[in-house]
Amino acid sequence: MNKRRINSLIKKIELIKLDAFLISKPVNLYYLTSFQASHAHLIVSNKGIIAVTDFIYAEAAAECLKDCRVITAGSAEDRWKSLSEVLRKMRIGRMGFEADYLNFADFKNISNLLKHTKLVPCINLMEEIRQVKEKGEIAAIRKSIEITGKALNLTGKQLGANKTEREIAHYIKENCIRCGAEGLAFEPIVATQPNASKPHYCPMQKRLGKDSLILLDFGALYKGYNSDLTRMRSIGKIKSRFKKIYSIILEAQKRALDSIRPGVKISDLDSAARQHIEKKGFGKFFGHSLGHGIGLEIHELPVVSGKNKNKLEQGMVFTVEPGVYIPGFGGMRIEDIALVKEKGCEVLTDDIDKSI
Repeated sequence: MNKRRINSLIKKIELIKLDAFLISKPVNLYYLTSFQASHAHLIVSNKGIIAVTDFIYAEAAAECLKDCRVITAGSAEDRWKSLSEVLRKMRIGRMGFEADYLNFADFKNISNLLKHTKLVPCINLMEEIRQVKEKGEIAAIRKSIEITGKALNLTGKQLGANKTEREIAHYIKENCIRCGAEGLAFEPIVATQPNASKPHYCPMQKRLGKDSLILLDFGALYKGYNSDLTRMRSIGKIKSRFKKIYSIILEAQKRALDSIRPGVKISDLDSAARQHIEKKGFGKFFGHSLGHGIGLEIHELPVVSGKNKNKLEQGMVFTVEPGVYIPGFGGMRIEDIALVKEKGCEVLTDDIDKSI
C-alpha cells in the first residue's frame, strides 16, 4: 500500500463531500497498492480501506494489501453483501465510483447489493492524481525510453527493401524484449508511404521497397510504465516534398517544446505547433491533438489539445507529436516525451536520433 497516494485520494474525496471511493480500474488499483488483478475492487476512506476480490487472488491480496481488510470468501454476491454490512457499520453513506470505467451491469448489481450506500459517479478523479509523476515513476519511464531507443537502433539495421511492414513490427517486438522490456506499450505501427497517412495504421504484408520512407511508432513497457516514440526512417532516396514537410513538423514540435514550463496553459502548446503547420499550408492535414500523458497507461492525463485550458505542473510527463497526413501521398510524425521541470522541460527522448 502506498500511504502517500492513499492520503492524496482521501483528501480529494473529502473535498467533494464523499465518504469513500470505489476503485475498479486495475491500473488505479495497482497505482495505490502494487496489487495486480483483473477482478478486484478497493474502497478507500478515512475510516479504513477495504479490498474485495475472489479466491484466485486471495494469496496475492494477502501479500500486497497488508494494511487493509480483504473480503474474498464466497460468491461475488456474498462478498458485496458482506461489504454492504461493513460499510453500514462504518457509516459510509456516499461513495464515489469510476463512472468512465465501471460498466452499467456491474453498477446495477453493486448498487442493489450496497443497500445502505449511495454510489456517486466520478470522472478522472484518480487520473488527475496520477498525472503528476513521482521520482520513481519518472525513473521507470526513463528506463522504458532507454529500452525503446535501443530497440529502434536494432530495428533500423533490419530494415530492407524486401522486408514487409509486419516483419518489421515483429522485429520491434523481439528487440524490445531483448533489450529488457516486460512487453510492449501497444502494437507497433510500421507504415510505408502512402499508408502512413493513416495515423493508427496496422502493418500489412506490404514490402518496404527501395527509396521508401517508413514511419515507426512503438513503445516499451517496464515495471508497469510505458514509453511512446515515433521516428521516420528511410531506405534509399527521399522525395523533396517529404523533406520539406519533415522540416515543418520539426519546427512545429520545437515551438511547442520551447513553450513548456509550469503555469503555461496546455492549449498553448497545441497552438504553438498547430499555428506553424497551418501557416505553412498543411493545417487541414494535422487533425489530432498534439499529445497525451503517459505513464501506467499509454494514453492518460493530461490531454495535450487546444481544448485543455488547464495549466502545466512540474512532474507532468506527456508526448509532443505533431504530424502531417495527406491521403494518397503519405504521412509523417515526430513524437517525443517531455517532462515538465521547475523552469522548463526535459525532453526524455531527445538523444534518440530524429534524422531520416
